[in-house]
Amino acid sequence: MMRTYLDALLSSLDAGLERYQPRSISTIFIGGGTPSLLPRKSLSKFLQELERRTGPAAEFTIEANPESLDDAFLDVLSDSTVGRISMGVQTYDEGLLKWLGRPSGSEALDRADELLIGRWKGRINRDLLAALPRNPGGLDRDISQAVERGSDHISLYELTVEHGTPLAGDEKSLKELPDESVSLEEWKDAVVQLKSAGFERYEVSNFAEKGMESKHNLGYWSMSPSLGIGPGAASTVPDGRGWASRIEEPGDLALWLRDPLSSAVETPLTTAELALEYFMMGLRTSKGISGDDFMSVFGVNPANAARRSFDKWSGEGALYVENSSIRPFERGMELLDRILLDVAEDLDGISWRSRGEWPPS
Repeated sequence: MMRTYLDALLSSLDAGLERYQPRSISTIFIGGGTPSLLPRKSLSKFLQELERRTGPAAEFTIEANPESLDDAFLDVLSDSTVGRISMGVQTYDEGLLKWLGRPSGSEALDRADELLIGRWKGRINRDLLAALPRNPGGLDRDISQAVERGSDHISLYELTVEHGTPLAGDEKSLKELPDESVSLEEWKDAVVQLKSAGFERYEVSNFAEKGMESKHNLGYWSMSPSLGIGPGAASTVPDGRGWASRIEEPGDLALWLRDPLSSAVETPLTTAELALEYFMMGLRTSKGISGDDFMSVFGVNPANAARRSFDKWSGEGALYVENSSIRPFERGMELLDRILLDVAEDLDGISWRSRGEWPPS
């Protein structure tokens, strides 16, 4: 089964590269949860085949689960061009790890961190979770440990309770979650703590030391073309006519494996849809939206496209609008969902009569 799956991934990649003929592959991200669970020989061969197809990338990241990160996994990565590990820590609190359904607890995290500190020479991101039923100061301690153990990048997400998971059906545990006001104060304190430790918030949920921002993430948020491979993957790709299409693979593994080359659904994006995605992605980042880039694609100044919204939110100290460029302040990142609702309403009233090409040259 594993060999079939990995071969299908490579076949799907071959088809995508043949169709879109990219000049180069700038970043690669192997995610999906737990690539570190793959048998080591299978992972090694897969990485070799992948690199043979893509050539060297400016950034190559692989996700790892602390429970399955071991010497053999690091041996495989050392023989590849992978230069960045993203490890799903969630929390270092023993009780919360068990609450989250991770019975191996902090022992697995300590063992994985010890290996990374002793052996890994590349970059490290650690994922942490906010909005857990912690004691006061618990997230501060998690951040301190992640920093002390050699992270150059930290991703901080709020807990998402997925439908069908054990936690989703555990009413007692769900009642223990903090209310929104407590979570907001915890988040604000975390931003201050990370900044004092030298981590700049360059996106809503991502913090990095200077120069250590994820190139892969930045490409995604700037709406660069992206090719996703595997069940549940999504791609934003050129349609061959100067515009963009969205390709979505089925999430069901068995369904995807039955026909990995033609089971995806391709949908052309309208001008309004792509414009809204530019705002949704760009306003997540401290850099914001470049007026020149937006105008080259859509033929309109982004500040004018949603003038009512930007006047309102810049007046409330959430957005900074200069000439044709827009970027969020910290307050804007916290209020992003509300800002985007207003932006979407403004964009509904635009008649997109002239546009350039995507991706911009």
